[in-house]
Amino acid sequence: MAFRPGERVRPQLALNAIHVMTPPGTIPASVAPFDRALLHAYLDRPENDVFATRHGETDMAVVPLTPGANLPTDRMGLPAAEHLRLVSALTREAVFRLLAASPEADLLIRRRPPTVAGKRENVLAEEIGLPDWLKKRLVLEFDTRILRPPRGDAYVVLTCSKRLRTIIDASCRTLLELGVPLTGAAVSSWREDPDPKVSRRLAYAGRVVEVGQDTLTLDDHGAGPSVVSSGDVFLEPTRANFNKVVEVITQGNSERAFKAVQKAEAEWHGGRRTIEIVHGVLNQLGNRSMDLADGVPLRLGGLIDQAADADAFPPAEAVWRPKLSFDPVHSPETSNSWKQQSLDRTGPFDRQTFEPKRPRIAVVHEAGRRDEVAAAMRDFLHGRPDIASDAGLVPHGSGLLGRFRLDEPEVRYFEAAGRGGPAYADAARSALRDAASRDEPWDLAMVQVERAWQDRPHADSPYWMSKATFLKRDVPVQALSTEMLGLDAFGYANALANMSLATYAKLGGAPWLLVARSPTDHELVVGLGSHTVREGRRGAGERFVGIATVFSSQGHYFLDARTAAVPFEAYPAALSDSIVDAIKRIGREEAWRPGDAVRLIFHAFTQLSRETVQAVERAVAGIGTTNVSFAFLHVVEDHPFTMFDRAWPDGKGAFAPERGQALRLSEAEWLLTLTGRREVKAASHGLPGPVLLRLHDSSTYRDMPVLVRQASDFAFHSWRTFGPSGLPIPLVYADEIAKQLSGLERTPGWDTDAAEGGRVMRKPWFL
Repeated sequence: MAFRPGERVRPQLALNAIHVMTPPGTIPASVAPFDRALLHAYLDRPENDVFATRHGETDMAVVPLTPGANLPTDRMGLPAAEHLRLVSALTREAVFRLLAASPEADLLIRRRPPTVAGKRENVLAEEIGLPDWLKKRLVLEFDTRILRPPRGDAYVVLTCSKRLRTIIDASCRTLLELGVPLTGAAVSSWREDPDPKVSRRLAYAGRVVEVGQDTLTLDDHGAGPSVVSSGDVFLEPTRANFNKVVEVITQGNSERAFKAVQKAEAEWHGGRRTIEIVHGVLNQLGNRSMDLADGVPLRLGGLIDQAADADAFPPAEAVWRPKLSFDPVHSPETSNSWKQQSLDRTGPFDRQTFEPKRPRIAVVHEAGRRDEVAAAMRDFLHGRPDIASDAGLVPHGSGLLGRFRLDEPEVRYFEAAGRGGPAYADAARSALRDAASRDEPWDLAMVQVERAWQDRPHADSPYWMSKATFLKRDVPVQALSTEMLGLDAFGYANALANMSLATYAKLGGAPWLLVARSPTDHELVVGLGSHTVREGRRGAGERFVGIATVFSSQGHYFLDARTAAVPFEAYPAALSDSIVDAIKRIGREEAWRPGDAVRLIFHAFTQLSRETVQAVERAVAGIGTTNVSFAFLHVVEDHPFTMFDRAWPDGKGAFAPERGQALRLSEAEWLLTLTGRREVKAASHGLPGPVLLRLHDSSTYRDMPVLVRQASDFAFHSWRTFGPSGLPIPLVYADEIAKQLSGLERTPGWDTDAAEGGRVMRKPWFL
């Protein structure tokens, strides 16, 4: 079936899930007081005659799997329809037992959720030429969830999701013989899993600090040995390490191997292969004989598919792209406008008030690249009107100056004496001295770097050393990578356009705002993230820094607030104090009155503890504003659901729904696609996944359709790039701050306390 460009087609949605039929009667069980050690003892019984799970707040349920199972208390019947959590747990365990008994499952990775590496040994073809110990392996993960539709009874679904697992199954001794460098690398050793029914696993052993003749000396080794035999440990199987090994063993001819690996992965991650695998596996499970409990068979219904059973499918809604405002006076742009075109036509939202109109820019570059960098700066500032898409769209036609209505800037170049971090820091200091001698501080620093330098230690990183030097003096930094200069013409123009957008925001500008008309007097959207401070991988001396980014409902960036580094038990109080300080500051600046209605929407990466929620509520109650409502929204990336659209079976985004498709799983849980098929730029990106939005029980504002629409709007509102984000930007920005802080804290000479009070930290310096 072919569709015309821009044609809207009615979606045919499906999930990677199958209906678990609720047993009509009761489930036999013995209910006893919860005891963790006893629960594990029941799970590990050699005879496998019972399954134990938590039941309520204080009890556990021990369910017989055989007629003569020994139970801790009298056997009773629990109505299945009233105990769906028990049905859900028993379904997971039934699948685990089936996998454990199946000859096709040669590697059980985890029990909860049941996770298995399939019988296929390697998804990479032999023609790629890699050794058999270097491979990618298909992994299937099964889980259960309870859906609570607005109409009808709640029910359990069984999900199946897939991923590829990287395998480096050669010892460090073998890798050293091949010439793979290991100093500084993380290594692992085989350990038995605490669950005897689960396969052994590779566990972190430490970081290599010295390579001996047949030994490796480790730091961060915890209770393990500091010196190990190189034949007993393995390089940690990460993508970066996989690529490093491929580079060594292909002896400089790795490009062909990488392309072949990428092509194979793209096929396995694509929508067509994904829907074939997960629906095929779920259909197979539906035909297998399994029991939930003694005398209670597990019956699976049909796939959760809109076309097959529209009445049972979760209610679907479409949340389309928001309207944006580029003008504080006139009407907003229509939802079909292209952001670059709107800016070219009207300029940025704050064009009348933005300062500085004539920015002063310091450019730091390595020796011998002055002409190349100067040419890129001309393109960046003045644009490339000669580069357009096939549809005639010009991504960077008028440059930073024309698009954002700026005057010709002052630009000065400072050459680094070398390619190392100290040389770049010296060049940055030269730029700062130059500005001080003229009493004209820099508004922006452009730093030319190479992506190949990313793996350097922070003390020798041109990016981190120069960035730390400039930020301490209140100068935001924009990186200019030499790899960008080698892109094709259209890619180069798009990269310049995105760079100009982030630069304008770093200078304190507001390119556009969302059109939000909340009936509440004041509404703030707060993104909650965290930065973990630890020594080594094992978390010795672990501390947490809470990070909050604060926006108006129109997406105006107010500020970010950070806690001090505190132990975990002090984190809720520190986070609430930080949030309240930020809200007080905004309230003063915006002239809030005591009786004004205030709505606070929190987006969080993790499920907030009840203690954190209560601490925030108590703290906000103390600021003198009495009419306050809260919504605590957990934005979940790691969940078991995949969404398909059968109406789009072809192309790079095959079977991917359009951006903005939302499914109501319950009153408090929605699935939302923030990256749709139009955002899939290459087949290698695979099938995009939705986010799960979960509303905390303590929320006093509970209008989920409004909150879902707002989350979608904020994902479209990134000033980092012109494309939509895969997450709401309050969280994207909080995560980026955490990454930047982590890098700066490892950079010699960085002073967190001195920089925190600087004016640059009230702008999106981290973009």
